[in-house]
Amino acid sequence: MLPLVRLSALALLSSALCLASPAAAVPVTFDTNVLASCVLSLGTGGALGTSSDGGTKIGSEETGGAAAGITVISTGGRPTITVGAPSLSQKPGAYAGSPTVSVRYTSTGGANQPYTSGSTSYTSTNLLGDTLTINARAVDSDGFAAGSYRIQTQVTCQQ
Repeated sequence: MLPLVRLSALALLSSALCLASPAAAVPVTFDTNVLASCVLSLGTGGALGTSSDGGTKIGSEETGGAAAGITVISTGGRPTITVGAPSLSQKPGAYAGSPTVSVRYTSTGGANQPYTSGSTSYTSTNLLGDTLTINARAVDSDGFAAGSYRIQTQVTCQQ
């Protein structure tokens, strides 16, 4: 009977030790490092049309024209978007004019910039990005010679 008593005492001591020990615990953590980044994606390029007043204006809001669309994706804060001063980057050799070149834009992040020939910036109200719609035009009271034209502006984004 002695072995049975020893076995029962050992079982009782083992049960007491299990009940007296605290539950095992392990911390579970999740870490990250959010980097400030901003990515621009040209969704649609613009197109220029010609005004019906004798051709003194070429622009994206004229018949046959179309606005450009840019998507901004950002992390780490609200992005600051800069739209550079526009230029007439392509024109036919027969054109010797000096047009006034300008752009205007709106965005889902609160921008509403009227036509301007200078560089402009705004900080989006959208935390993770923005969508811009940009229009461009060139105006010359003497008109435009036949040929291909291109208005260009540079859009940048930073945090």
